[in-house]
Amino acid sequence: MADITYTEEDKQKVLEKLGQKTWKIKDLAKILKMDKKVVQKIVMDLIDEGKAAYWSSGSTTYYSTPEYIEEYERKRAGG
Repeated sequence: MADITYTEEDKQKVLEKLGQKTWKIKDLAKILKMDKKVVQKIVMDLIDEGKAAYWSSGSTTYYSTPEYIEEYERKRAGG
């Protein structure tokens, strides 16, 4: 199986979108017009670097920046 590669520019595009809202991988790939497997790899690498995080609704997993998820949780809690 071939390694999945991407550019630093691709990584920045994904990180920029992650800071805007919570995303499912397939939706993020669609809006960025990128291969879903590449976006998945970038998001996982960003999670490893602490620049992205996941949030689960209970049935679906979403991805965003830790800052956005923290703010999102605060709003959901009513504060």
